[in-house]
Amino acid sequence: MRETRNARRCAKTGFTLLPAASREVYRLAKPSYGPLNPLQRGTSSDESRAEWNRYDVEGQQTVYAASTEQGAYGELLAPLKPKLPRRASRYFDDVGSDDELESLIKEEWQSSGYRPPRELNMLWLSEYRLYHLTLPAHGWFIDIEAASSLSAIARYAPIALVERGLREVTVAELRGGERWLTTAISTRIWQITLDDDSLAHGIAYGSRHGSEWDCWAVWLRRTGLAHTSNGLVTSADSGVEVLPPPINPALQAILTAYDLTVSW
Repeated sequence: MRETRNARRCAKTGFTLLPAASREVYRLAKPSYGPLNPLQRGTSSDESRAEWNRYDVEGQQTVYAASTEQGAYGELLAPLKPKLPRRASRYFDDVGSDDELESLIKEEWQSSGYRPPRELNMLWLSEYRLYHLTLPAHGWFIDIEAASSLSAIARYAPIALVERGLREVTVAELRGGERWLTTAISTRIWQITLDDDSLAHGIAYGSRHGSEWDCWAVWLRRTGLAHTSNGLVTSADSGVEVLPPPINPALQAILTAYDLTVSW
């Protein structure tokens, strides 16, 4: 759950604000890209946003991090989580009525020498480093899932939501898979000035994959080279290598939670 001490309601916008306050958050990234070098999103209305991340902003760079080390692993490895079983008979006519599709795929892959689903290759994961990011000393993040923030979204509704006939935005919509919706909201909020004449550093939100950690979308408005950036820039350390599960409690916790096995 998010740490809400010192949170306040913005008198101008109605959004709930969380102080950046040099919080430490965690991110897994490959050194070849670095911890603070995400893709810059385009500005064309014709560009599909299906592959955008949740709170990306048009024409901007957004970094994502988790409130704990466990959360960093949980977000990266979430695509490997087990899915609900599907009957293989829906797709093939030469299988038993009780055969599950995933089990058949696993058997087929193993017999062909391929890595089965839900098996994590540590050689792949070792290409990443775990970075500690320090949020700015000053300024605010918007707690987008707070009740007052959900109401404020209606006040600052992007035209895309109105055109598509959306009547209300709830936490269900914010955690759903419609990237056109969440990125339209973040692009609208990005430009709004708060009651202290500052701009939000980004958005704090709950993870879809568990309540044990929260997520932070950090908008890289400034760089450390800017002469006006004192206390307003997110920084990162040099990162640490990803250690194997026996000596990496955060990783082991996610492997256990997601029912994943490890190969080398």
